[in-house]
Amino acid sequence: MEPCTKGAARAGKLMSKIRVLPEILANKIAAGEIVERPASVVKELVENSIDAGARSIHIGVQSGGKRLIVVRDDGEGMSQDDAILAFEHHATSKLRSAEDLGSIATLGFRGEALPSIAAVARLTLRTRAEAAGGAGTEIVIEGGKVRTVKPLAWDRGTEVEVRDLFFNMPPRRKFLRSHEAELGHITRLATQYALAHPAMRFGMESEGRELVGLVPVPSLRDRVYQVFGESLLEHSAELAGRTGDVTVHGFASLPQEQRTNPYSQFFFVNRRMVRDKVIMSAVRQAYRNVIPASAYPVVLIFVELPFDQVDVNAHPAKIEIRFRQQSLIHDLIRETIEQALIRSRAIPGYEHRPALAPPPASGAGAGPAPGQPPGADAFQRAFHYPFAAASAPVLPSGPVDHSALKLRADLLLGAPLESAPKPFRAEDVRILGQVYDSYIIASDSEGLLIVDQHVAHERILYERFSAAVSGDRVECQGLLIPRTIELTPHQTATLERMQPELERSGLGVERFGGRSVLIRSVPAVARDADCESLVREILDGLDAEDRTVDLERVRDRIAVSMACRAAIKVHTPLTMEKMQWLIDELAQTRIPTNCPHGRPIILRFSLYEIERNFGRA
Repeated sequence: MEPCTKGAARAGKLMSKIRVLPEILANKIAAGEIVERPASVVKELVENSIDAGARSIHIGVQSGGKRLIVVRDDGEGMSQDDAILAFEHHATSKLRSAEDLGSIATLGFRGEALPSIAAVARLTLRTRAEAAGGAGTEIVIEGGKVRTVKPLAWDRGTEVEVRDLFFNMPPRRKFLRSHEAELGHITRLATQYALAHPAMRFGMESEGRELVGLVPVPSLRDRVYQVFGESLLEHSAELAGRTGDVTVHGFASLPQEQRTNPYSQFFFVNRRMVRDKVIMSAVRQAYRNVIPASAYPVVLIFVELPFDQVDVNAHPAKIEIRFRQQSLIHDLIRETIEQALIRSRAIPGYEHRPALAPPPASGAGAGPAPGQPPGADAFQRAFHYPFAAASAPVLPSGPVDHSALKLRADLLLGAPLESAPKPFRAEDVRILGQVYDSYIIASDSEGLLIVDQHVAHERILYERFSAAVSGDRVECQGLLIPRTIELTPHQTATLERMQPELERSGLGVERFGGRSVLIRSVPAVARDADCESLVREILDGLDAEDRTVDLERVRDRIAVSMACRAAIKVHTPLTMEKMQWLIDELAQTRIPTNCPHGRPIILRFSLYEIERNFGRA
């Protein structure tokens, strides 16, 4: 019996490695999934206010929200019993059964926000339900422990005061960013919810200075004007799309409005702020071959659909979602943006903008201007806060004037202050001539036009070739003497998988032993191009897409390479008839303002700009 007893003892020691965590520690770990930074606290509290039917929300912060966050609303409020119960985990008024999870209509639903915030901060809740007369309730909680519960006189609504975030979690607190960086995240979040709810009043202040002051307005267009100014509306296309029960609306910037980062993109699903790969992919595809691959458009996209068609319970912070019909949503957004851009046909004007800051001095001491993070762009400079995950800026000494937040919408979007760009119409264009054998000079009713002949022809050929490939109508031209080329190992591997698509696109390429291949035919549109370089360029360009084998992208990449190789080159003299033909054909394309690589085709010098520079305006 003794050996058995020893074995049992050893087994007991092995089992003791796993233990149930103390409740306080478990609550801190759970809170870490929801409360990432001060902006996470503001997000949860603002969503609670919206769910409570608030018509006015005010946010106050100190030290970027690390020292103090106050969110007050005029919603329905809570009774004392409900207020106490609200700090229990998974206590919520928004769900009744498991079936409710399949059709969530509120922003919050888990009952985790308040207890999670209270577990890592010093929290005070003041609230009064409308039916409670003048009697309200105040609850004080510190690190998850209830300190006091007492009645007080209080207006209708709720106020949550959060002090000393992560005071009991030093490792988390030391990883918070600078005051200015954290304030930037909160400001951006407040702006996003203000855009989603134009009928609500939104206010925000930091250290007693007002940063956001938005009164209720009747429409999204009015709220966009409040937040970003007129320039965004003038340099954007309005979106409106629908299929079945799904609608898409919002604004998308014209091709000339480009950013170096995605922080000017706002996505909402049933007025919930989201970060969704399906929507981001649809935006990228809509602007493919319209703006450079490294650039980002400014977009505000609102998707409305039945609640049971989207799963919002896919992420602890409810930022990421899942659509039941992903391809339908993707295609609707992409097509809606594409059609809006096609309708706009706006020519970018010549913009002479003063420098936002003096250029940095050359040498080892060069760097960003004081108060600006490395790589800060106009979007960040307008707010004076870094929205990107860059190192914290070094602020100048003395108080910072946050009033620029409301006054510099022109810098925020980098848009000129003149009127919106006018659409391109061939019937208004009069050819004047050609300069440097590369650029067509013309005029229309709005001013002077400069057309890049190479990229204009490239756009024409690209759309023709894309349409021909889609309809299996590619005209081929056989080579009298087939060309032999030697491929790299990567190019050979790409050819193995993509040869059917190359054949469909009019490139007759076949293996000739080892890494050698024969080129037997080329598309008629590329007959004057160097076919050897063309094949190499296409295979190199397809290498990145080879992993996913997205046939649409493959065909598009082939079309871009074909068009670029076959287009009229710079330093090529053109007759007046040829120039007129280019303008007429360009006017028939879907996007006559930008080449497939995203570069502008036409620039307009407005009559006002010309007269102003001659001192006549």
